[in-house]
Amino acid sequence: MTRLTRAESQARTRALIVEAATRLFLRDGFQVTSLEQIGEEAGFTRGAVYSNFPSKTAMGIAVIDELYEREARRLEAALEEADDLDGWFDALAVWAEQTIGDPQWTRLEIELAAFSAHDESYRAATAERYARMRGRWAALFTSRLGERLPMDAGALSTVALALGLGTGAQRAVDPDLAGSAWVEMLRALLVPAMPAAA
Repeated sequence: MTRLTRAESQARTRALIVEAATRLFLRDGFQVTSLEQIGEEAGFTRGAVYSNFPSKTAMGIAVIDELYEREARRLEAALEEADDLDGWFDALAVWAEQTIGDPQWTRLEIELAAFSAHDESYRAATAERYARMRGRWAALFTSRLGERLPMDAGALSTVALALGLGTGAQRAVDPDLAGSAWVEMLRALLVPAMPAAA
């Protein structure tokens, strides 16, 4: 068996801590979960947790970043399988139903925002995460629609993210609201304004 390098071992430890934190934060909430509980859940000492995360806010940021990254990869994989624009919107709708407005995830984001409201690192990390998501959306729109886009891909990705976040916040408190409502908003925005394919 190949022995892990120090860097690989540290990355593995950090990943296991983030996995444990994700489980506890989503199950029990951000504020009531301690770093000590996370270390115990992950099978590491308190020192190992603190050597990887200087604060609870830093750990919360890592968890939210991982949740966004995981879902972005899952969505990108689903969209790659779509044969046409209708299939693309259908794949978006399935993903949206499963993801947008997840009550535990939404609660975690709200708790973390309230807990870290005056922490500049939280604000900067959130801005960076949203910028990454806008970049990914711009790439998705460009790869599927190219010159048929009715507006700049960057502007469109800003609108898509805003609609998704807003729909998610509403759906977290009203589960009867369909996650696919976000997709219908995108379809209404894109399709009528889109020039016909050459």
